[in-house]
Amino acid sequence: MVVDRIEVYLDGASEPLAVLKEPPYRLNLDTRKIPDGEHVLRVVTHFRGGGEEIREIPFTVNNYPDVMVLGLDEGGEVAGTLELRLAVGEPELPLEPVRFNPIWYVVASVIVLGSIWAYFALSPAAETVVAQVAPPAQEAQAPKEGAVPAANVDPALMEKGKSLYEASCAACHGANGQGMPPVMPALAGNPNLKDAQLILNTVKNGRGAMPAVGAAFSDEDLKAVATYIRNSFGNSFGPVE
Repeated sequence: MVVDRIEVYLDGASEPLAVLKEPPYRLNLDTRKIPDGEHVLRVVTHFRGGGEEIREIPFTVNNYPDVMVLGLDEGGEVAGTLELRLAVGEPELPLEPVRFNPIWYVVASVIVLGSIWAYFALSPAAETVVAQVAPPAQEAQAPKEGAVPAANVDPALMEKGKSLYEASCAACHGANGQGMPPVMPALAGNPNLKDAQLILNTVKNGRGAMPAVGAAFSDEDLKAVATYIRNSFGNSFGPVE
C-alpha cells in the first residue's frame, strides 16, 4: 500500500497538529504548550486509492517542576538538626537521556510502513485473505523464462495494463509480481488468477490488507490491469472478457 498522507491530531481536536506528506515522516511535539495531564495522540494514515488506518497513543504530560529533597531518606529515622538541600527542576532544561521522552514515541509511531507490515502480518484476517488469494507454497511457481501472454491478448491493452500496474500495484506486489508474503500475495505463477472476476473485484473494491486501488478506474482500465496481471510474471490465462 502507498501512503498518501499522515494526519496527527491531539485529543479530540478537529484540526490536525500536522499533515505529513513526504517521508521521512517526522513531527516535533512541544509538550510545553500542552497542559499537564493525560492526553491522546491520534495518527491517521491515508492510503492512495482509498482506505485509512487510525492509531491512538495515550501519553501523560508533566512539565511541572519537581522538587527534590536531598539529605532525608523516605521512611528514615532522624534525630537532631538536619541540613536539607532542595532542588527544583527547570522545565526548560533538556531531559536526561534516561527519562522517557514522548517525542520519540510519536516519531516511532508514524513510521507507518513498518507498523503496517507488523499489523497485517500478525492479523488473522490478513492470513485468511492470503490463504484465499495466494496459492499454496507448493503450487506457486517462479516466472518462466521467455513466458509470453496468450496469443489472443491485445498488445495495446497489455501495455496500458502495465502502466496502471506500475503506478498503482507494483509498490506492494513488486515489479516482478513476487509480492511481499504473507501480507501481499505473489502474483507470479499464481493459479488463482485464472479467475478474472476475482482480480476485477479485488482491484476495484479492495480485500483484506489491500485498499480499493481501482475504485476510480474505468471499466477499460480494470480490464487492462486484469489482463496484464493474468498474462505476466509467467502467467498465461488469456484476455478478460
